[in-house]
Formats: sequence, C-alpha cells, structure tokens
Amino acid sequence: MKHLLLSTALLFAATQASLAETPRETHRAMLDRANIGGHGIAYLDLGHPDDPAVMLLHGIPTSSYLYRDVAPRIAAAGYRVIVPDLLGHGASDRPDDMAVYATEARAARMLELADSLGIERFALVLHDVGGMTGWSMVGQAPERLTSIAATNTLAGLDGVTPAPLVMQMMAGQVSPMDAFADLDDPAVAREMAQMWMDQGYSGPGTAPAQEVDAYGTDLVGAGAAYSAFFGMAVPAFMQGGEALAADLAAYDGPTAIIFGEQDGFFAPDIVIPDLAAKLGTDEDDITRIPDAGHFLQTQAPDAYVAALTAFLNKNLEN
Repeated sequence: MKHLLLSTALLFAATQASLAETPRETHRAMLDRANIGGHGIAYLDLGHPDDPAVMLLHGIPTSSYLYRDVAPRIAAAGYRVIVPDLLGHGASDRPDDMAVYATEARAARMLELADSLGIERFALVLHDVGGMTGWSMVGQAPERLTSIAATNTLAGLDGVTPAPLVMQMMAGQVSPMDAFADLDDPAVAREMAQMWMDQGYSGPGTAPAQEVDAYGTDLVGAGAAYSAFFGMAVPAFMQGGEALAADLAAYDGPTAIIFGEQDGFFAPDIVIPDLAAKLGTDEDDITRIPDAGHFLQTQAPDAYVAALTAFLNKNLEN
C-alpha cells in the first residue's frame, strides 16, 4: 500500500511523465490494488493516512482517471483521498458474472475496501451512476459517512437524458450483450467513448481527444463486464424508487451538491432541486458551475476543488 505524502516535490514528480508515457499510463502507475471479495480493485490512495478520509466514486465510462487533476489537490488540503476503479472499469478486474455488479454488491465492496485500508468513517463524493453505488452505501452503513457530496449525479429518473445506447437498453430495443458485443475492436471502443464523452461536453466532436482516447482504451475488451453491469444497472435504475428512498432516509448528516450546468445527461434545473429535496441539502451547500458540463472534474477543476474542499472543511472530522 502506498500512502503518498503530497509534498511539492512529489506533486511535481507525479505530473512529469516521460515522453513515452501518456497521462493515463502515468495515472495507472500510481494505483494500488486490493483483493476485495475475490476481485482485484485498483485504487488511488493520496494524502496522510491520519487525515480525514474522502472516497471519490466515478461513473460511466470513466474511472479513477476522472479525478487525476483534482484528487492531489484535495489531498493537499488535508485529506486522505481514496479513488477506486469500480469493478469492470479502469484497472480493476472485469468479471462477467452479473451478480457482482448488483448495486448492493458494489456498495458492500466499497465499504470493504475502506475496511481494508483501516478507514472507519469517511466523506463520500459521488458522480454519475456512481451515485447508485453511493446511495446503497448510505443505506448499508450511514453511520460511517461524515458527509456526502453529489456531483452531477442523480437520485431518480427526473431530468435525465441517458446516452442513446442506454435509452435503447431501457426501451428494450437492444440487450446489453448486443450493445457491447464489439468492444474488442479498439475503433468501436473509441467510438463508444466519444459518444459518452461528447454528451457530457457540449455536443458531437467536442470532447477532448485525450479524454476519448483514455476511456476508449479502457473500454477495449470490457464488453462482457459492461454487459453484466448494464444487465444489472438498467433494471435497478428504472425500478429503484422505494429502495432508493429507504437508502437516502437512513442518512441525516451534511450534504452538498456541486453541479456543472452544461450537462447533456442531467438537466440541472430539474435534477438539482430533486437532489436537494431528497438529501435535505441547504441552499448554501449547492454550487452551480456555469461553464462546466457533466465531467466537471476535468472541465472546471479549480471551481470543483474550491467548492468541495470548502464543504469538507466546514464539516471536518478528524
């Protein structure tokens, strides 16, 4: 296990890749790995082990790579930052057993990861469909959470415009197995990454090539894992009303909402009030970032870090 003490020298070294390395490869070299429930989970562990802990969860089609610019800065503000690659994503294992992708199983796995790192209580930061995992964590262990920040995620179907491929799966027009059958082909994987990333920016062809290349590379060979994940996630997403309400009702601690307003997936004027009502978020803890879209961690890292650390500092627990 590598606990990275983020001195100025280390921050400099971590960002100085050789010319032969891509940022994605540099990021992967910093990941630790844990055996959780028989599966390998890759994760980033930054900051001093005695600092208050924060776990950052990603969504689709991303990984811990989404947080590469902001995680070191959050750690430098005085936090131990844990950023896992959820099973089936990034550098974590890609089993094709659907049961391991059930929302409750994914949540239990993240709690077990915290256990393996000696972390009893932590703040939880959720993004995209990582929110599904996070809400289940809330329901399973609300006493372990010091605070929750919802960042371009959701807690229901209102205001959501899924990616076209996901809409087809939700409508029963295509099965997850058929949708991801060709991900062994790098060109198909990159095209799929382009589709997802563009909707989170501002339209066709707008996502930076570095982002598309990174996640497109991650998708190569992930067809079975993505089929299994979506085979579990789509029904849970469409039918999870009562279970979700019960999970959210289990927690009454501090919450924040940090939202990029140029989000092609989640309409902010619908999703933000819905989240605020369900989480009981104070108006002072809602931050709208007007010049960012869905992937605000890379689109507006300064505003993201400022809002998140201000919230965490207000609710600091040593």
